[in-house]
Amino acid sequence: MAEVVAVFAATHTPLFLLRRNEPAQEVQDEVFSCYERMGKAMLDRGAEALVVFENDHLHSLFLDRHPSLAVGVKPTYHNVASEAYMPEVEGGRKGDAALGLYLVNALLQSNFDPAMCQEIEFDHSIVSPLYLMGDPAIPIVPILQNTVAPPLAPARRAYQLGIAVRRALETYDRVERVAVLATGGPSHWIGTPELGRIDEEWDESVIAPLREGNAKSLSEWSQEKIDAGGNGGNELRNWLSAAALAGDTRAKVLCYRPEPCWFLGVTALEWPVGPAL
Repeated sequence: MAEVVAVFAATHTPLFLLRRNEPAQEVQDEVFSCYERMGKAMLDRGAEALVVFENDHLHSLFLDRHPSLAVGVKPTYHNVASEAYMPEVEGGRKGDAALGLYLVNALLQSNFDPAMCQEIEFDHSIVSPLYLMGDPAIPIVPILQNTVAPPLAPARRAYQLGIAVRRALETYDRVERVAVLATGGPSHWIGTPELGRIDEEWDESVIAPLREGNAKSLSEWSQEKIDAGGNGGNELRNWLSAAALAGDTRAKVLCYRPEPCWFLGVTALEWPVGPAL
């Protein structure tokens, strides 16, 4: 049985890399130190695998083959060629193909239909937060949800996914300790006239139920309510998966910093791991 030893959520944005030093120094200090602490915590707790709930931005999975749910099953991951500015790890970032394949089979038994991806690479969804975390040397299994193009699965499906992944991990015996990261932003707009807008009220309407241990209420949000946080607000699904996996416990807000230079409210959360739902 693999024990889940850490569950985090953290904003991703390419602007962490492209505009790393543009915000005020105090913002940089707060955000970068927060991400570093998350990476260190995963290592300190002995994580042997890192499951990442994330989403591709039409780099590895384009519209002609964009599944609602996909699992990476590879021994090594490289950066997508379309984001050449991203820092690469020498030799690539190590994956855990065995755990990935196990999760594909387990999710099939839990009435999910994931695509098994053996050629996918990483975009900024996963590279930008991991880079700020110090790129902890933990083998990765990416679980990608479609958050970018209709038709989109209902939010409750993301919550159910977290429950199913937790159950699967608890019967996996090839590693003992697993960390979980959900990447994504709160409200933000990508490639629209509202690019750069930050809706702090919408952000709080998401963060407050997570603090209260009530992610389930967010899982019942309509698509219209999610869209009020911008097309990037659909990444809420990744956070819902992590919250459900942790047992829908009360999340601790490690950071919330609206930053115009980065076009969103940088957010980091941690859920204590409670009983499985």
